[in-house]
Amino acid sequence: MRLGRLAALGWVLVLAAGIGSADAGWLSRILREAGEAGGGGVVSKVGKSGFGALDNAAAHVATLPKMPGSAAALAAHVTPEGHWKFVNREGQVFTAATPDELARVSATLTPEAAPGGKLALYLSQDTIFAQRSALKDLPRDADLHVVVGKDAYRLRRSDAPAGLAAEIRPGLVAAIDNRALFEETVYRLAKPLNRSNIRVLALETGGPTRLSSAPRYDPATKAALVDHVEPAALPVALAGLKGQTALVTGRIDGNRLVFRASRGPEQTLDIATLVKAAEDADVNLVLLQTASTHQPGGRNWLWQTVSVSGLDDAMKRTTFGDFLSALGGAGSELTVRATPGSTGRVVFSATPAPSASAPLSETVSGWIGLSNWIGEITGNVAVNAIQVFARDEAHERELDARIVPGIPSAIQYVYLGSLVAGLLAWQVSFAWWRRIWPPEQRHEYASRFGYVAARFARVMVAIVIFLPLAGMPALMWLGMLQVWGLITAPFRAVRWLWGHVRHQSA
Repeated sequence: MRLGRLAALGWVLVLAAGIGSADAGWLSRILREAGEAGGGGVVSKVGKSGFGALDNAAAHVATLPKMPGSAAALAAHVTPEGHWKFVNREGQVFTAATPDELARVSATLTPEAAPGGKLALYLSQDTIFAQRSALKDLPRDADLHVVVGKDAYRLRRSDAPAGLAAEIRPGLVAAIDNRALFEETVYRLAKPLNRSNIRVLALETGGPTRLSSAPRYDPATKAALVDHVEPAALPVALAGLKGQTALVTGRIDGNRLVFRASRGPEQTLDIATLVKAAEDADVNLVLLQTASTHQPGGRNWLWQTVSVSGLDDAMKRTTFGDFLSALGGAGSELTVRATPGSTGRVVFSATPAPSASAPLSETVSGWIGLSNWIGEITGNVAVNAIQVFARDEAHERELDARIVPGIPSAIQYVYLGSLVAGLLAWQVSFAWWRRIWPPEQRHEYASRFGYVAARFARVMVAIVIFLPLAGMPALMWLGMLQVWGLITAPFRAVRWLWGHVRHQSA
């Protein structure tokens, strides 16, 4: 009976230790859920990872610098029950379930802030996309931000149905419609710009039918040159730009791209055909809707060299978002919206933000008319809108993770992992290799060079081919041998001791 009680007590201690080591603990989770479902107006403090969906926003607020007398910064999140949870930089949590409790948030969590100061709220993504209607409960003069990853973007509120947008940077606004597409937009705009992978194409009748895989540079300025290509051959020529970004300019008329070569009348290309060719070639296609159909690098009717306004400056920027801002021009504002593309692709559209007094169609048409007239005189072709047919975030991250271009990253990491496993289990893997390919003997070769070459070939085959194939099995077999050695160690120790005793007796 006593042994049974001790065993039961032991099991209780084991279960308690296991539960205690769980993330956040079962007791803290129950208390946290009770706080979310219960009434508000209570200040509490939760551990570093005890905020749930509010974790990211709370971590961001904790990193903000303290500025006495400035706006109070709080992380905010709406629970599924409709209660607001606020967290200050010290980790104190305030749950508000009524308007009176919402009015006491700033005084409770930020007593050091100046009276009447503006409140800066950093919202979780769950609040923006799952509980957007609750934003009406917040003060109208509060500065709202949405936290995505390690960054926060200021929100714009409007009474329009789709009036919520995020300011990515000055002059660049991202529409907030769908969470996955918004995250795709933020990722694309923040992605570093690889200038060597951006190719500016000029549609020129009688031009080359193929595009080189590497860009050409001006010997004097070291700037990338415009690549001329035969318009009819462009869908096939895109295969030479695999993994790169192609910029094509012209006037978009429905599903047709209207352009004018240096000689002859205006021509058209089917945009759907270009997009399909870019997808097959794994190319990011950027269509610049310009005020004129003249191609970059060509000549206008005044015999001036045609250039895309802002393109030279855009190529010097560090991120893709800055690239788009430069193309939009100083003082302008672009609204970026993402839509789903085919598998592994996403489509971005960047259009000038409409003014408060004019609809978007009038804004674009007025911009086109004025810019077209100015562009014909100066030779600078202004960009009116931008369409980007690009790889999605998952595909881009997979490409960035590749060590050797052209080989999927999963295959590369499995290969390296198996190679490392074979080196760790060298006692087993090298023994197997010696059985497959015995070491060379010097007397078997007429010259020392042949002997050294054969040994080198044997080592290279072992590292490049054999170890990646046999590495994991060798490591598993080595582990089994070590486990068997641990199991049989007591028996081997007893046998050795018994043999030692018998030897002493003899």
